[in-house]
Amino acid sequence: YLYRGIHLGHPEYNNALNGIVEPGDIWNAAGITPELHNLGGVSSQSPYTSWARDPRIAEGFAKSDGVILRVPVGAPSPSDTWRWVWSPDEYGETELLLEGSRRNAEVFDRRKCR
Repeated sequence: YLYRGIHLGHPEYNNALNGIVEPGDIWNAAGITPELHNLGGVSSQSPYTSWARDPRIAEGFAKSDGVILRVPVGAPSPSDTWRWVWSPDEYGETELLLEGSRRNAEVFDRRKCR
């Protein structure tokens, strides 16, 4: 599986509660590359969302009040609106990038309910 942590207050928090994954800018008007996304500070302009192989990485981003999404590893079908993209992973987070939108992610952990 791959995991994504979303904290309370994140612009996509409500979507995450429903298993919906949307990047900041699906059309990539700013021309954000995987390298720029990985360096940080461009999420609202990026066509990518960050995912980790280790759920503990996602826990850090979900903080104590967020949600952790989980999706199985694997290639999209031809009709899907997303794809996996290699990440330079400068911070050693075992990161992969998801380009595009995705539905039906599993809400793996709702941290605020603990």
